[in-house]
Amino acid sequence: MIVKKRNNINNYILYKYKMNGLTDYSINDKDMAMEVRSDTLEPISSSSKRFVFRLDQAGYLDQNSVLLFKIVNKQGNLTKRVNCFNGGLGAIKRATFAVGDFVINDTDGADKIMTLLNFAGKNSQLRNNFDCWYYQNQLHYKVLSGTSDKLHDTDLCGAGSIVIDPDKSGMGGDIDFRNGVGALLAADVNSLPISNSVDNNAQIGIPLGVLFPALKGRTLPLFLFQDYRILITIEFNDGDKYINGVGNNDNTGRCNTNDINYNDVKLQVDYIIMPSEVQNKDREMTAQQGGLNLTFYDSIKVEKNIPAVAANTTQVVEHRIGADNKEVHKIYMTKMLTDDSVAGSVGSKYSTYWCEQRIDAINQEEYNVNIAGVDLFPENKWSPSSQYDETSNCLGSDIQVPRPVYYADENTAYNGLGSSVNGTLGRYKPICVDLTNGSDGILGTGRTIGAYPIIFKYARKPATAVAGAYKTGKEGALEVDYHLLVSKTANIKSTGNGTSVMVSY
Repeated sequence: MIVKKRNNINNYILYKYKMNGLTDYSINDKDMAMEVRSDTLEPISSSSKRFVFRLDQAGYLDQNSVLLFKIVNKQGNLTKRVNCFNGGLGAIKRATFAVGDFVINDTDGADKIMTLLNFAGKNSQLRNNFDCWYYQNQLHYKVLSGTSDKLHDTDLCGAGSIVIDPDKSGMGGDIDFRNGVGALLAADVNSLPISNSVDNNAQIGIPLGVLFPALKGRTLPLFLFQDYRILITIEFNDGDKYINGVGNNDNTGRCNTNDINYNDVKLQVDYIIMPSEVQNKDREMTAQQGGLNLTFYDSIKVEKNIPAVAANTTQVVEHRIGADNKEVHKIYMTKMLTDDSVAGSVGSKYSTYWCEQRIDAINQEEYNVNIAGVDLFPENKWSPSSQYDETSNCLGSDIQVPRPVYYADENTAYNGLGSSVNGTLGRYKPICVDLTNGSDGILGTGRTIGAYPIIFKYARKPATAVAGAYKTGKEGALEVDYHLLVSKTANIKSTGNGTSVMVSY
């Protein structure tokens, strides 16, 4: 009975405490609310395609801070538009985030690698209804249905082929202009033409969390870098890399190199000011033994080339891509056929909607990775489906493109699912390798590379053109870029003379 009585008393006290909490309207003066300070930064240094910004050492840098810019057409007509696939994201050639002399991120080839990591895995509805407000992309597909709904090229199938819809996409008009036959007019730019007036052109915005892997899904404590200049440097591409230009560039459908300018380039930066006790905890960690370690990803680009080869001939290459003494998590291989002029080529001449933002597929290709003298896979990955699965593992999601845009094997070509000339067959096929061990976190979850460099083994066998089925041109020379996702650490220590920062792989 005594125990029961005590339990009743305890329950009464707990009940009374809860009820008092519901009716307690007193003000708690404890500072727990965060503040967001938004600033518009003008570049401290600039040239025609390079802009440098200096950030304040205030609060935490938010990933949703945005790079803003406008494109101006120097020719003054309305025959140019950013490409339909990744839009203004293709404008960024390189983005660098530095603290003093230390580089946090150096994203070289940001147009392709950041499109792959942040854009290609989204479904078309999300890309065309949400991302378009940032990048101005607008790419739609359709299925050809009847005898009157055909491609102009007589070597390609009609009904059942998945092609780009010129009426709903950002660029339209006569589909045959990609063969150099005829020319498009200004009226064929369906949306957002680029004029020679800054005020009349739409603004493009790219979140910094898209450009810098260190910011993706997180914030960075800028207030800890009090004794260092914090700089963001943006380098832009030439116009022919990502802008459609009607009647330009030998009828390739791409803008000429120097037809555009960049104006109103600025950063809209969001600084998150957390309560003082939260920021003080991070400061206290810098004063402890060993200091505060911030771990994040960085991207390393390695450029290679593959020479042309005869059709129906197997070509084998081995590329040493380095990464000595680094922890590598993912390897992304992007490749692009360089031929712009050969009739029947699937190079840039027949890739108007993609410009140079595409990643060309080859009819038959296989790969493997050798680390410290041992191949990663027991046998080369040769099956397109197996390659697709490995790519999905690396990206964390499937590539959201129609089947013929990824696949270029003979089966896909023969059944007419895609088309060479219309720009759908094998237009976007990255090759990816996952080196992670499946654990959470960054440090210790990748593959540590010693003094022996990574060797990427690649083989291709381009097919010969078949009348009535497809055109090729896949035997041409390739520009190849390897993007390595590696782990990096910034060590921050408080000393008697201020703050010391050291960034290392």
